[in-house]
Amino acid sequence: MSSWPDGTGDLEDLLGAGAHGYFAGGAGDEITLRANETSWSDVRLAPRVLVDVGERDLSVDVLGRRRSHPVVVAPMAYQRHAHEDAERGTARAAAATGSTFVLSSQTTTSPADVAQVAGPDRWFQLYVFKDRQVSLDLVAEAKESGYEALVLTVDFPVAGWRERDRRTGFSVTHPIALNPGGAPLTTEQIFAMHDPTLTWDDVHTFAEAAGMPLLLKGILRPDDAARAVDVGAAGVIVSNHGGRQLDTVLTGAEALPPVVEAVDGRAAVLVDGGIRRGWDVAKALCLGADAALVGRPVLWGLARDGAAGAQAVLEQLVAELDSTLALLGCPRAEDLDASFLVRR
Repeated sequence: MSSWPDGTGDLEDLLGAGAHGYFAGGAGDEITLRANETSWSDVRLAPRVLVDVGERDLSVDVLGRRRSHPVVVAPMAYQRHAHEDAERGTARAAAATGSTFVLSSQTTTSPADVAQVAGPDRWFQLYVFKDRQVSLDLVAEAKESGYEALVLTVDFPVAGWRERDRRTGFSVTHPIALNPGGAPLTTEQIFAMHDPTLTWDDVHTFAEAAGMPLLLKGILRPDDAARAVDVGAAGVIVSNHGGRQLDTVLTGAEALPPVVEAVDGRAAVLVDGGIRRGWDVAKALCLGADAALVGRPVLWGLARDGAAGAQAVLEQLVAELDSTLALLGCPRAEDLDASFLVRR
């Protein structure tokens, strides 16, 4: 992305090889990491002309609430390793731009502290750990702190093969729920605490504990999407974990249309992975998504200039989406559909 940091060059000097490799890297040969971006480029737009676009409406309805626009800040771990503003900075940036904000359960700032500066559109992402009580305590804190929805990540029974982390030996040195004392732990040590026994039978337990709408994040197959709705999920997030789990899997752009078809309007469908521009967000909506999550660009903005940097990234994404609607001849984001696309 030419208009703000893309995670290369001097950002490695700024963050250090360990933190930069963790944030920028993917699994295996990073084929999926790269394909996440190029698969959106392979979807081409087909604009209409001579349409009155003097006024544009970017708002969308997600989980029964009207949102200012469909850009959602994805959950990202260990943000204090990017900038001292950390998760509070990203939350402030989201609130300032009307963006829905998702806090990672691997946060280096407590959910309660983040809630103090976050806007009303805030969700909490949950990993399930072998010590299930840790996860349940996080859900309780999120509920008490006014988070609106629970995002249960389901594509992490074990960590992906992340060679950058293995080379650098990146350690998390700030306190997190799994390590409240803050003693350095490598990502491999932390990932070993994730629960590989999580099954569909456990979903109800966490939904009941949350007492809020539940979304399942990490869905790539239409049959899994349909089952998620059947067990009561209010939404699914089509995601390959930013290319960080299993290499060579489907990208978000590839997996999205069959999932939308399987869900058939019974729940919200969101997508992430490789969203870098406002026109990528528009393409996601054309393919049937209700909203799109953006991760690394926001993280690079945070790393560069704290909350102000993250806000600048989000402002540009929203401005690009607005421009895209005008140039597509579609003044309402909710009217985007496959008629505006040509897939190569």
